[in-house]
Amino acid sequence: MSIATTSTDLTSGREQHSADFSISRSSLIRWAFAVIGVLFVSVGAIGVFLPGIPTTGPLLAASFFLTKSCPALERRLVRNRWFANYLHYLDGTYRMTDRMRIAAILSMWVSIIVSSLILSQGLAAAKWSTFVLLASGIVGTVVIARFRR
Repeated sequence: MSIATTSTDLTSGREQHSADFSISRSSLIRWAFAVIGVLFVSVGAIGVFLPGIPTTGPLLAASFFLTKSCPALERRLVRNRWFANYLHYLDGTYRMTDRMRIAAILSMWVSIIVSSLILSQGLAAAKWSTFVLLASGIVGTVVIARFRR
């Protein structure tokens, strides 16, 4: 099963080939990708409840590995009750509600404040890391506020 596509560039007339996201034929590779995908789902699930642990990146990685190994598991990830409410905004068909926008921004800033307080307790690079967290928070706030209005 291959999802590779071919399109023609209108400016040059040349054909462009997209990446081939086919399911691996080797069962060893499929099992390895499935295990890696489940591990990334675990990290994403932990990140839902613990501030400072990333959620989106591991879930995107999990989706990639599960799509390449076992699409049924990837469908379960997308339809999971913990992640489904947030993932359907990423496909472009739904507008993010103001309530979700506010919840996302508030939870992000709570995580940033808690992480900054923890980092400021004895790290030599606490000022630098706090600055990076605050700058990332400002960028994140702008992105969330402008996301699919």
